[in-house]
Amino acid sequence: MTVSERLFGDLHQQFHAIESVFLRSIILLALICVCASAAYLLVRTLIFPLHLRAKRLNGNYAILKIFLVSPLLKRAILIVPLITAGIMVRGLFCSNALTTLLNQAIHIAFLFYCAYTFSALMRTFYAIIKHRQGAEEAPQKGIFQILALAGYLFATVAIIATLLGRDPMYVLSGLTAISAVLMLVFKDAILGFAAGIILSGNRMIQINDWIVVPGTDADGFVREISLTTVRVQNFDKTITTIPAYDLVSKPFTNWRGMVESGGRRIKRSIKIDLDSIHFATEEQLKRWQKIDLLRDYLRQKDAEITASKANCPTAEDSIANARHLTNIGTFRAYCMAYLRKHAHIHQDHILLVRQLPPEEHGIPLEIYCFTNTTKWTEYENIQSDIFDHLLAILSEFGLSAFQLNSTGAMRDAAGSTLFGRTDRV
Repeated sequence: MTVSERLFGDLHQQFHAIESVFLRSIILLALICVCASAAYLLVRTLIFPLHLRAKRLNGNYAILKIFLVSPLLKRAILIVPLITAGIMVRGLFCSNALTTLLNQAIHIAFLFYCAYTFSALMRTFYAIIKHRQGAEEAPQKGIFQILALAGYLFATVAIIATLLGRDPMYVLSGLTAISAVLMLVFKDAILGFAAGIILSGNRMIQINDWIVVPGTDADGFVREISLTTVRVQNFDKTITTIPAYDLVSKPFTNWRGMVESGGRRIKRSIKIDLDSIHFATEEQLKRWQKIDLLRDYLRQKDAEITASKANCPTAEDSIANARHLTNIGTFRAYCMAYLRKHAHIHQDHILLVRQLPPEEHGIPLEIYCFTNTTKWTEYENIQSDIFDHLLAILSEFGLSAFQLNSTGAMRDAAGSTLFGRTDRV
């Protein structure tokens, strides 16, 4: 016989010498509560200094700090008084209805706190992986929430089985019979559950991803991915909560690829007034020769045009018989050379200046390139600086941007009316 068994045997004999069953039960319950509380305080006293020291840990001990600061230990020590109470009930009480009730209560509490501690363990694992891999690379929070939920479900089944005095498999077989009803009642939760697994497994979104979800106000950075919802902090600092299922069943835009590429696209057009397009004059060619960015281009084109005219005997008879530079073509070459020399344009990405089909508002000249930064404010400043320059230098090429009811158009119209001139019949 061990020391503990001998001790419980002596206490059992002494307490059962009390004739009053009620008084004996009260004293035993009080003794169990005192011993359970003492066990809890003892373990807490041993662990609390570790919790205080953990706050000063860093560097190589960062993972240990996460483990000690997390609520895992605080929840785990709650199981200690339950174990103590269970041992004392079996050692001091006789087999009766009160003992059965106490054992069931302790067993239920034990199952609940085990699930409660398991949930904290999942949170701790997530925090450790998030620290080691970074917030963007860490697995989604929903995975650990699923595991924690599974722990609570198993605990619930075990608690119901304890109350019914049945095997847990019996309870599970009963749940399968009403599974169709449960699926109908908890349809949204089940869809969110499945969507959370898909989002996490396929890494469709990550923390700090910039996403845009059509049909909602979501246009910002992902701050939290839970089991059934995704929280997005918009650029105006408001928070939009989206059901996880919407990100699986509906299209949305994730700008992660843009951020990872290191460049953000500029795609904007300058609409050139068709009336301002013409062949280049000798005076314009001489003036353009002074522009450093055009010097090589003009030298190359001059050689090509000279060779073309040499092979065309009627080149001088009509302007249509030979090649000639145009102001819009030269301006397009200037835009290309300007972007090639720009310090904030990503030279390894697509870079082009192209004409789009003419429309009622002129002919669009599209600038298509990428900045070498993805930061929003820097991107907007770079884009604005580029188009400030290109719009301001249009007149150097004899071009003008199309503008409805522009000052120039109104002045020309007024002059035509005053002097009785008509440009078109």
